[in-house]
Amino acid sequence: MMNFIKELVSIEICDIGAGNSETTPFLDNIINNCETHIAGFEPNEAEFNKLIQNKKKKYFNYAIGDGTKKKFYICKAPGMSSFLKPDYKYNEMFHHFNDWGKIIETVETQTKKLDEINIKNNFDLIKIDVQGYESEIIKYGNEKIKNALVVQIETSPIPSYKDGKTFAFVASQLENLDFNLHMFSTIETRSFKPMIIAKNSKLGLHYLYQLDCVFIKNFDEVDKLDINKLLKLIYIMFYGFNAYDFVDLLFQKLDYKYKKNYLEKYRELIKNLKINKRY
Repeated sequence: MMNFIKELVSIEICDIGAGNSETTPFLDNIINNCETHIAGFEPNEAEFNKLIQNKKKKYFNYAIGDGTKKKFYICKAPGMSSFLKPDYKYNEMFHHFNDWGKIIETVETQTKKLDEINIKNNFDLIKIDVQGYESEIIKYGNEKIKNALVVQIETSPIPSYKDGKTFAFVASQLENLDFNLHMFSTIETRSFKPMIIAKNSKLGLHYLYQLDCVFIKNFDEVDKLDINKLLKLIYIMFYGFNAYDFVDLLFQKLDYKYKKNYLEKYRELIKNLKINKRY
């Protein structure tokens, strides 16, 4: 779509918690429209075996964490499996979660620190979906994360796992690594039992149960980016998150700093796009 860009860039993606129990359209859109290299990490062997059928991505059957051996709790719903136990008292207030979160198997799992992963290139986009264990990933992955452009991370205002950290805690960790919250790619609300909204027990009214957050390097850091990284950020935010206004700003910076003429062509392109406000 943005074929007016002449420079060739490859986007390096790190997918932590890569199990396919949930769709990730933002990743699919980037992969389908950009040159990408993907390293995915999934400790649940059953989920890992499903993933390796996709030959376009490189998957590793181990967990990212603090570098120690830990108990990994496999739940009835694979997407709820975690190094932390679900908080049954909290989840009892909502439909389904205590059933989905039933622990059916416990596996001793060796973890590796993100900063110790032997990957040649820096990651541009890091996706973290680890069911309450996000803060440990960040704590032991400061260098890899600090060198990234975008972090997409699932977190909760109130943790749904015992000993999990809040959204505010995780946001503070990322802010200390020069990131700012840009948007919520998904806002998951849930209704308190026994109420059911629109005959769908998975819908909520206002209560924020879980948030998929997109953090980007803060604006001072964006101003320091070279043309290669600016283009990578443009591709990620355009194809992954439809952040058309932010992409316009990035093209302004790129044209001014590197004497390009991409902004006019970009604005012609988005005239024909349907733009929806998320929230």
